[in-house]
Amino acid sequence: MANSFSKDKMATLFEETAETTSLNLSLSKSLDTYDMDMDADKGRTSDSNGADTVWIPQETRFTVTDGFASTAGNEQDIVDRNIPVRRNKAKHIFTRIGTKDLRDPMRLERAKKGMAKDIAIAVDTAAYETMRNRANMTLSLTGDFSYDDAILAESKMLNAGLGRYDKKLCLSIPHYNKVQKDLQPASRDVMVSDALTRAKVPPLSTFETMRAEYINNLAANGTTGLTINGDQSHTVSTYDASNEFYLDNRQMTLAITGATAANMPAGTKFTIAGVNALNPESKTDTGELQTFTVVNAVDAAPVISPAIVIDGPYANCTAQAATGVAVTIINIANNAASLFYTPESTFIVPGILPVAAEAGGVNTFNGVTDNGIPMRMTMWWDPHAEALNIKTVIYFDIAVVHPEQVGVILDVQV
Repeated sequence: MANSFSKDKMATLFEETAETTSLNLSLSKSLDTYDMDMDADKGRTSDSNGADTVWIPQETRFTVTDGFASTAGNEQDIVDRNIPVRRNKAKHIFTRIGTKDLRDPMRLERAKKGMAKDIAIAVDTAAYETMRNRANMTLSLTGDFSYDDAILAESKMLNAGLGRYDKKLCLSIPHYNKVQKDLQPASRDVMVSDALTRAKVPPLSTFETMRAEYINNLAANGTTGLTINGDQSHTVSTYDASNEFYLDNRQMTLAITGATAANMPAGTKFTIAGVNALNPESKTDTGELQTFTVVNAVDAAPVISPAIVIDGPYANCTAQAATGVAVTIINIANNAASLFYTPESTFIVPGILPVAAEAGGVNTFNGVTDNGIPMRMTMWWDPHAEALNIKTVIYFDIAVVHPEQVGVILDVQV
């Protein structure tokens, strides 16, 4: 009877935990889930690095030519661009409830709320850090963030050809605190039941606006004296040099004299002298330096995004990175960045980690959070300790499919 009683209790606990986790999600709940038709797609065989790989296609673009007559010389290749998404974000909570504690409904309630809150924060933090580190646009301010600075962020998006897209803004807590007096308080005439609704604030500029539920700083970087080592740009292609694997055209390796994994960590924002950004629609010079981010920190040759493309339908820069020119770090002061982005830019990619059907003495309960992430609770009874072992697992990835549609706001960069 004790085991049966425990199983019923834990089934209820899990259902409530999954529901409460959904209510605690904010940023990640605002993101779409990458659609997969079958559960089998969520549990593909791992690659050599132990991560599931899913390939997400990007749009195909062409160069428009004047006139109606064509020649063999202006034939354009169709370049299939695909993005590798390696599901490698697994979060879990492992706890134990003793047989006496199972009789206490308040202990179960506290366990439910604790697991739900902490898993939701872990998912939201993973979404925030991934988007921040992948963001191609950087709005750097020397003063405090103000209400009107949202217009500058919108201008960044317009220069990036995103005028027709819906736009979202996630204010960091410090930035929200600086503008909250300018915002009309949201109505609380009705009960607000979930974190995303609670996090929403009146719009800034044309953004659908919300605030973060936590502080996560992009560290200050005072590195100077960096220069480009050799003329460099990127050629958009379907496959890499081996002609066997898809090439991730969002990024490239950039040789930088003086760069190390320590002084240019992931998330570092920087510019390259003489490399301006192009409007991707009109291919005209925006008059502003292209901003880059470090995706993978490597000594002397970090992987950066966006890749520097100077011709063709995917051109995004006015010039190549020329040897000897200066590399200037943008994030020179510690700051909790705000995010601005399009809904199409970022997806949650769900995954499944099944428990073997042959496993004896183990009970599992499966559910899905509101943002589409499968959530599994496994429990087994320890007869020696007279306790119920409980493990909650969530498995997913955050895919920034269009990093050129994601930006960060950094203030007080002096």
